[in-house]
Amino acid sequence: MKISILFLVFGIQVLQYCEALSIKRGAVTFIENKHENTIEDFKNQNHIRRKRYLGLSRKFKLNKRYQECIAPGDATGHCKHISYCPAAVFQQINTLDYLCVIEERFVGVCCPDDITASGVAGAQLIVDLPAGGDDYDEEDKYTGCGLPVEGRTTVGTKQSSIQEWPWIAALYRHPQLEQGLEQQFCGGALITDTHILTASHCTQGLNAGEIRVRLGEYDFDRSNESRSRDYEVAEIIEHKSFILATYENDIAILRLKTPTSFNSYMWPICLPPRNRDYVNETVVVAGWGQQFFAGPTSPVLLQVSIPVWPLNKCVDSFVQKITDDNICAAGYEGGKDSCLGDSGGPLMYQLENGRWITVGIVSWGIGCGNKDSPGVYTRVGNYLPWIIKHTMVKRTPT
Repeated sequence: MKISILFLVFGIQVLQYCEALSIKRGAVTFIENKHENTIEDFKNQNHIRRKRYLGLSRKFKLNKRYQECIAPGDATGHCKHISYCPAAVFQQINTLDYLCVIEERFVGVCCPDDITASGVAGAQLIVDLPAGGDDYDEEDKYTGCGLPVEGRTTVGTKQSSIQEWPWIAALYRHPQLEQGLEQQFCGGALITDTHILTASHCTQGLNAGEIRVRLGEYDFDRSNESRSRDYEVAEIIEHKSFILATYENDIAILRLKTPTSFNSYMWPICLPPRNRDYVNETVVVAGWGQQFFAGPTSPVLLQVSIPVWPLNKCVDSFVQKITDDNICAAGYEGGKDSCLGDSGGPLMYQLENGRWITVGIVSWGIGCGNKDSPGVYTRVGNYLPWIIKHTMVKRTPT
């Protein structure tokens, strides 16, 4: 059975993140004596609670195995860079107990060879990147979340290509689908093989049986051009602090009844690094929403590149409440914005290594494309613990 790997591309923060998830201590792995000082130095660094690169080189192979070791659950494993062992493996134990040394230079972790045996799935998270993170090699480029597709069109064009955004989801009302009315009402983003990230306001008043999620869609007016598939929803997980009047904490997760099968039309996007600022960066929003306010929706997936606004400029643009949990983005001169029907879809940013992350969720705005009135998005980076909590699902191995 496939599992979705929780990527942690900055070693020290795997420990900080595990602490936030109330990790329990477990058994100790035996490590050769000549490496004890290296391990102790690593542990001492953790108490400083600063970001450290831990000797991560500019070039290393993804998931490369080093010496054999005893992994959690007394499983057979191999030492790996901390960056590339699923953090979900250590959900119930202390990562520090399974440290190892790679080539007498790098601190690694003993990772089980059979990841599926752990029966754990979680959202794919890029916590941070080491120096030179854009220098991924040929072995890296086809593995993991947020992968660019070969032949991608230039970002900023109005119409996307068929395989350009394989994580974009379309949300439907089930009764409408049965009647042949294929009109999506919100969007979302695939973050694991069974979880869709969307907005809480999209799911208000609905139960799981009323929603269908379509993945792999591109052009609603054409069939079979992208191998789209509809999925039933098993559970709606809305943020318990969502306020409909103000759209605060406008975030939700849909758990699908059956896992998706990843391919060039269906692929998960990465979650963002923590505490990263995107002000004045160019981001991309895509969807099938209205092409202008009160106008027709688009049958073809559209995209637009827009800048992220400084938060104080966004606050000055509205009488409504804007908080640090929001990101604001739109063209400064108007005309470039998300619109009705795009709600719940991802606001996307491409990291230096080519991978795409979802930094925001389409939430609300005043009209569409108005000058001096940006779109307001839920800041995904502020909800990472909540997302991880609700996507770390135990599964029975098959």
